[in-house]
Amino acid sequence: MIARVKGVAALAAALVLGACADQGARQLRTVADVTIVHTVNPSTVPGLTTVTRAEQNDRRHVYASYPEVPGARPLSRALASAVNGRVKPFERDAGRVRRLPGGDVPELNVQWSLTAAAQEVVGVRLVTSQFMGASGGETRETLWYDGVAGMVHPAADLLDGRRGLDGMVRQVRSRIGNEANPGQVTPDPRMFSSIAFNEAGDMVVEFSDYSVAPGSAGRVAVAVPGSAYEPLLSSFGMRARDAALDTQPGLSLGSPTATPAPRGDAARRPLPRTDCVRAKCVALTFDDGPGPHTGRLLDLLADGRARATFFVVGDNAAARTDLLRRAAAAGHEIGNHTQDHRDLSRLPAMQVTSDIQRTEEVVRDVTGRSPKLLRPPYGATNATVGAVAKSLGLAQVMWNVAVADWRQSDARVIADRVVSASRPGSIVVLHDNHKVTVDAVPRIIQRLQAKGYTLATASDLLAARHPQPGGAYRNG
Repeated sequence: MIARVKGVAALAAALVLGACADQGARQLRTVADVTIVHTVNPSTVPGLTTVTRAEQNDRRHVYASYPEVPGARPLSRALASAVNGRVKPFERDAGRVRRLPGGDVPELNVQWSLTAAAQEVVGVRLVTSQFMGASGGETRETLWYDGVAGMVHPAADLLDGRRGLDGMVRQVRSRIGNEANPGQVTPDPRMFSSIAFNEAGDMVVEFSDYSVAPGSAGRVAVAVPGSAYEPLLSSFGMRARDAALDTQPGLSLGSPTATPAPRGDAARRPLPRTDCVRAKCVALTFDDGPGPHTGRLLDLLADGRARATFFVVGDNAAARTDLLRRAAAAGHEIGNHTQDHRDLSRLPAMQVTSDIQRTEEVVRDVTGRSPKLLRPPYGATNATVGAVAKSLGLAQVMWNVAVADWRQSDARVIADRVVSASRPGSIVVLHDNHKVTVDAVPRIIQRLQAKGYTLATASDLLAARHPQPGGAYRNG
């Protein structure tokens, strides 16, 4: 069966379930789509952290994220290599583009999800979306880790060598839809770069754009029932299938890295709100987390008695619900930075809605409150994004102080630039997934407070302007 959506009614039916279950699809699907890949909640894997690469300038936009699973270092190295293999060629190609029509900027986005995390097997699915004007598309790849052997397997290794590949080619050709060319499905292991399983236990084989069909076909995926694929599995493929379908996920890969406990009772005594009409305020905002350095950042903010706003990416927030909960309990504001960090200004309204709502659900489920603020990735907004934000009751918050902290290796430089550029009512954008940025925070707090500033949340800073849903705000 090939993934398809026809008509407005089908698209509306697909919005919540299709988008939530499959992060990589550009086309939203009907609720009966059997090619939706089963995923594991990353918060069930103790010690899991995320690694994020992000960059934005007038030549390119890059956001790439992948998980680090305790006890699976070879998998982390393989994921880093896979992501680098997408980012480097994109940076090269984007550097050759002078300007895209309409002033658009080339964009690369790498998303991840867990397809298995049980016994001694981990599956990680990467979906890479690339926009380069007229060209672009999605590449799909699933890596499988065998904790017994300490080996990372490409998806084709789930099949029993050439015999398994030949058999799977026959199965796929007999099931693939009219949009694709069955003759283009060959027993090349590279063609079978993404293999996982659905909730019913069927094998889901999905293809990268343009590999077996025109780009207009969207995501091409086939579900193969167990009776057809089980004879084709390798011994590791059987273990991967069992792990993916395990109803009680639990890894046996060694002890997870201990998460440092909050110091003192800072996480239990939220700082009071600030009246920024009377006080001289600056809002420190942190995008793209939570990440490996967010816990230390929360300690530093508590030490400096400073409040901040965290615009979280839904995938990262779902992986680190402990940090999300702790930030909210300490009195920091949680804003919405979308689920996958895609440029919303290029997406249709229903996909914009889905991307925002999925993060809203994560934040609400963990903290008990829905975000009131939205920061569109890259600050890219338009009338469609504004209309969706209005419908969801979200004000858009941009910034007027940016220091490109992802390019810096010196915390003093970051602090100098933030302090020198800040004025009463400034909104500063930083990124808590960079160690050097977190290193700069004590200097930023101390120096701004020495100048009489109070470090407030974005909502407190904007309160006097009575921000309206859908509106875009850059300072107080």
